[in-house]
Parts: sequence; C-alpha cells; structure tokens
Amino acid sequence: MASVFDMQQIQYALEKFGDFINGSGSGHDVSGWADVGAKIIVEGLRGFEEKLRAHGTRADEIEHDLGPAIYAACQLRSYVTGDKSDIANQNEARVYRGFLGVKIEELYQLEQELDS
Repeated sequence: MASVFDMQQIQYALEKFGDFINGSGSGHDVSGWADVGAKIIVEGLRGFEEKLRAHGTRADEIEHDLGPAIYAACQLRSYVTGDKSDIANQNEARVYRGFLGVKIEELYQLEQELDS
C-alpha cells in the first residue's frame, strides 16, 4: 500500500521551517511557504489518521499518536507567519521542529509496519 506521507515534500517543508528559524538558507526570509508546508505535513498526518481508523485503532490511541504532531505543525506555521503562537522564541521553535521531524519519522515507520 502506498504511503500517506509524502516524505520528500515533508522533509523539504521541515528544512524550510529550519531555515526560517535559523535565519539561513533559502527559506529564511520567505514565510509564505509556511501554510503550504504545514498543509503538506497535516495532510499526511490526517491521511495516516484515516489509515489507523481503517485498521481499527482506538480513537484515544490515534489522538495520542497524532495530536501532538498536528499541534506542532500548526504552531510552527503560526510562528513563521507571525501569527499568535505558543512558541515564544527561536529555541522553542527549534524544539517544535525537531519534535515534528522525529514524530513524523516514527509515524512513517509505524505505517510501514501496518502495511507489511
């Protein structure tokens, strides 16, 4: 079964979030891509949510696995675009971005196990 995660696009979005946070690279001064990047990430997470439901995963387990990742993606988008965010500074933004990258990789591996 095909993955619901477009890992190439997700990695690119995470890279651009990192560029913005660190003030370097090609994404450091372009906040307009934040909505697109967050959308790619959240769509992958929502697609995985549907896959988990189809496999009979309980709703509380789904929320536990996906809720924090969706929250982190939305908060990063808000931070990058200058909207109200729970992220107070650059260091916190790095933590959110790092968490999101690790969590998506973890969920991607779980998806591979479900599909095998």
